[in-house]
Amino acid sequence: MKNDGKAGSRSAMRYSLVYGGYFCGVWTTQGTNGDEFDFHHNIIASTNTIWIREKGSQRKYKASDSIFADYTKLAGYGSGPLSDSDATSTDFLNMKNVQTTGSIKIEKDQSKRNYLQLAEGSAGSNLKAGLFKKNQ
Repeated sequence: MKNDGKAGSRSAMRYSLVYGGYFCGVWTTQGTNGDEFDFHHNIIASTNTIWIREKGSQRKYKASDSIFADYTKLAGYGSGPLSDSDATSTDFLNMKNVQTTGSIKIEKDQSKRNYLQLAEGSAGSNLKAGLFKKNQ
């Protein structure tokens, strides 16, 4: 979204599956209005950091009905690869019904309908995150 340096509005991340991200699952900036950022029913797993925010950010965000699993750090500031000194507290993040453990499994059999989506029996199947296909 182009916001010409002004605060963004109506941003959302819903029903998303982020697996194996190199750097992070979510990246918010000063332009991402925390009161209007709609974040729910997401799975973020197998990444270095779950949530990156702009250095110096004072914005607060809400996350609900999601799973964060198999990560190194829950939060960090964005300015290149994170070091131990870049770890931040999570006081900016109000989490409601967010699971921070679990085994997220991805289907890697190309012959299956859910290829590269959650494998059968994976944690988070109830969240319905990922790409959808019409039931046959």
